[in-house]
Amino acid sequence: MQALPHVLVFIISVYQAASEVYIDGSKALKRDAGEGVAYANFAVHKFRYLNLAPLVSASVTESRECGELCVDYSSCFSANLAAFRNQDGKIICELLPGDKYNNSNKFTGHQTFHHLSIKVRKELLKTTA
Repeated sequence: MQALPHVLVFIISVYQAASEVYIDGSKALKRDAGEGVAYANFAVHKFRYLNLAPLVSASVTESRECGELCVDYSSCFSANLAAFRNQDGKIICELLPGDKYNNSNKFTGHQTFHHLSIKVRKELLKTTA
């Protein structure tokens, strides 16, 4: 099996055409169908897994599609993504209702999955810790 290249940093989903859209890339997550833009900055944690019951499990063709699904699903805060394609050439994507910061006791190493978490600025982690 060949490992998938996982360079998933910035996902944008445009819901409707707009003549001009300003994207503030300093925010980790934005979901606003009213403005027509949704995006997230994801960090990839290779061979890590957040052991939560998935909201949805889907098969995707490209790894970026997993991030897009998470952005479009309002209850999704992170995702587990298979490190290898299945027999059909698809990649399993699990959309999760939580993140590694609030479920650190369930964040473990894994031989067949990578974890996608929404990037959080270090300053925010220090103020909430």
